[in-house]
Amino acid sequence: MRGLITAVPVVAVLSIGLLLHDPQAAITMAVGANLVAIVSLVGAPKLPLRLAVLDAGALGVSVFLGTITGSLPWLHTAVLVPLCFVAGMAVVYGQTQAVLGSQAIVAYVVLGRFSSSLVNATTLGLLVTLGALVEIAALLVLRLPPTLRYQRATVADALTSLAVYATTPAEASAMGVLTSIDAAQRVLSPLSLFGRSDDRDLRGIVDQVRRARLDFTTLAGLRTRLSEVDPAPLDEVHHALSDVADALTQLALAVRRPDEPVAWREGEGRLRQRIDELRTGLDVARGGAESRVLMVQVLAHLEALAGQLRSIGNLVAREALDAPRGVWRMDVRWGALGRPHWRDNVALFRDNLRTDSVAFRHGVRLVVAVLAATGLAHLLDLPRGYWVAFAVAVILKPDYSTLLRRGVGRVVGTALGASLAAILVSELHPNYLVSTVLIGLVAALAYSAWPASFSVAIGLVTSLVLILLSLISTNSVGTALDRLIDVVLGTIIAAATYLLWPSSPANDVRRSEAALFSALAHYLDEVLQLCFRSSSDVAAIAASSRRAHFRFADAEAAVARSLGEPSATRGDAQVERGLLTSGLRILRATHALRFAAERGERVVATAALEELRRVLVRSLETLGEARPRPSSDDPRAVYRLATATLGGDPAAASLASNLDEIVNAVNTGAHLMSLAA
Repeated sequence: MRGLITAVPVVAVLSIGLLLHDPQAAITMAVGANLVAIVSLVGAPKLPLRLAVLDAGALGVSVFLGTITGSLPWLHTAVLVPLCFVAGMAVVYGQTQAVLGSQAIVAYVVLGRFSSSLVNATTLGLLVTLGALVEIAALLVLRLPPTLRYQRATVADALTSLAVYATTPAEASAMGVLTSIDAAQRVLSPLSLFGRSDDRDLRGIVDQVRRARLDFTTLAGLRTRLSEVDPAPLDEVHHALSDVADALTQLALAVRRPDEPVAWREGEGRLRQRIDELRTGLDVARGGAESRVLMVQVLAHLEALAGQLRSIGNLVAREALDAPRGVWRMDVRWGALGRPHWRDNVALFRDNLRTDSVAFRHGVRLVVAVLAATGLAHLLDLPRGYWVAFAVAVILKPDYSTLLRRGVGRVVGTALGASLAAILVSELHPNYLVSTVLIGLVAALAYSAWPASFSVAIGLVTSLVLILLSLISTNSVGTALDRLIDVVLGTIIAAATYLLWPSSPANDVRRSEAALFSALAHYLDEVLQLCFRSSSDVAAIAASSRRAHFRFADAEAAVARSLGEPSATRGDAQVERGLLTSGLRILRATHALRFAAERGERVVATAALEELRRVLVRSLETLGEARPRPSSDDPRAVYRLATATLGGDPAAASLASNLDEIVNAVNTGAHLMSLAA
């Protein structure tokens, strides 16, 4: 269904152009629609409307500039240099933006390769933009169903296994729950999801499940020791664990069936009550000092489990809201175009103008490789040499593994796709009607195959382009062979350029994560001051929010690049993705605090609340260090003391709930960071 819906606009603009007896215009519009279709697949599950419109405009401008400067080779090359550098630097804003940069180069060197008059250059630019806008309009109107049912079921199985483990005898093995957690992590891996990014909340749930498993395992040891020292409180502890198990079972149902209400909060409420009763019991001298020490530890782990239940519940609720909406669609929210956002964009670009930045190295490599490809094509007098530069622009990546995978995949796919197109065109000799049907069929298959196999999809896209070109060309076999030779040359140039000046993904990931947590520390500090009525600088808070958003986008792009690297050159993939999810949870909860405070839901600061603010900010700053050190702070203990000073008004309840989520996310981040150390 996704492939068919995405292919309809390509066929529509092609048909309109052919009906108007203008094959060149038809092909130009179809190419524009095809390029936006590819961006929508790369940007899945939701492509921001502003990026889609930016892509449409950039394609038109690139074609115009290429066409208007074509008669002056020196000027044509001079414009190409900054275009390649900016396109390479676009990786700092994310994968989708990087693809937009590559497509701008493709439009310049392929569609803008013929010199022409100002009028014709403008016409060509408008035609490719028109085709792109038709594709955008179709994606705005049409919606596709979500496809994470299997992933949700596997995460629900992990929650169910954890619920069973919660009440097993202390001597029972944890291998069953470990196996289910590992299974959930596998189905949420980049390979299993084919690059999708709408699984963050599910990954966050799995992170909490893994942490909760450690708490249960520790509690098993404490229960064993208590049975030897003072068995009296064991029944109450077991009842508390049963409450945790009930809540986990309900949360598993909520994950499996996001459209049905569940009552997990009842179990969490009973757990809260039992913790209070157990703490009250500590005031009564029984069992001696050793029993008291053990029970203090038991209560600490039960408190942690209560916080994890609430965090899982929040993540489940957010995932349930997203699930019914449909995921393969255009995100119509429009933003990031105001002057402050442009300033932040420029600041992020400027921050990466250094030789150790992956984005800067990629930009320089792209300039060198595209110029080398253009020069080689001219030197060898290749009949369709512009495809060499085209291949370099789409194959050269800022990381080695993606470059290798995409290079091999494109060569294999091009060979198969070119062969398929040559056979179809030479055997069928299709007229306009048959060609249109073939293009629609091949486009639908290509877009459907994209998430599953890049090689297959790119092969079908190659067939699509060659069938399009057959409308104005007769030598289909020669065109296919030229395409294959040019792609091989482009792959060699791209690989050689990277190997001569490689990048280090591990350093880039740590730097971007450190910048993210430092930005979150600053943002949270300002928001909490607003919540505590000690500050009201809304403009400064908005600037901090934008900065945190950009740092998150930067970290997300860095982690995405590193996940495909060989294991010897990158960190633990689960840890990196978990840290990213923790950062997103902190960002979301801080937003919630900020919006509540701006509505007037504020509280008077107490010494305990101020201490909590300092501990949370200090913990985030520690995560933001180049080499994070173990922290002596216990945010959960400080949170417990701080919330005890709050009253029962709605503002206090909202503050406590969001602070609870932040405390849990900070603790999860610290735990993951300790695994990476």
